[in-house]
Amino acid sequence: MNYLEILKFRHACKVFDESKKIGAGEFNFILEAGRLSPSSTGLEQWDFLVVQNKELREKIRALSWNQVQITSCSHLVIVLAKISDIKIHSHYVADMIARRPDKTPEERAGRVAFYQGFLSSNFKDNEELIFQWSHEQCMIAATNMMNAAASLGIDSCPIEGFDRAGLNELLGLNPSDKRVAIVVPFGYRLNSQPQKYRRELSDVVKWIN
Repeated sequence: MNYLEILKFRHACKVFDESKKIGAGEFNFILEAGRLSPSSTGLEQWDFLVVQNKELREKIRALSWNQVQITSCSHLVIVLAKISDIKIHSHYVADMIARRPDKTPEERAGRVAFYQGFLSSNFKDNEELIFQWSHEQCMIAATNMMNAAASLGIDSCPIEGFDRAGLNELLGLNPSDKRVAIVVPFGYRLNSQPQKYRRELSDVVKWIN
């Protein structure tokens, strides 16, 4: 499939075929697409939690409007948005910069100072502002994983219909550290894909010359 065909194939799959499972190599490909995603200032504001435990999935489903995709999918990915790691003086930010062997110590120190100024002026260590920013980056990673899956003929369904506070608590997350951004089940469709409706390009795009 070319890229537009991949986008046309991908849809929010509501019913997965529980008899079909994604192979390990294919699922690693999907995760790798998430890992390689772009992020604002390159901070990779996400972690991926893969939940295969059946009992835990049932509990997640109960907190997610009882959406059957949670328990019927082959693999369930929960994308977590970083909070504490994105604060001004976090070790995470320093470690992300220190991993660059092509930079001199002076350049790395300058980059640390840049990040501290950027994070301070834009987010002021406010956890709600940081979560909003991290959440936006997590959506990029989730989109890349869903499109990567579609390129293999694998379906997915982006889910934000859940009790976020309840799900954070169930997963043992400290909301000052990280929070659930989005839940994405992956698997194979049981039913044929419904018609996809989108606005016409002429209605979406406005040119300013």
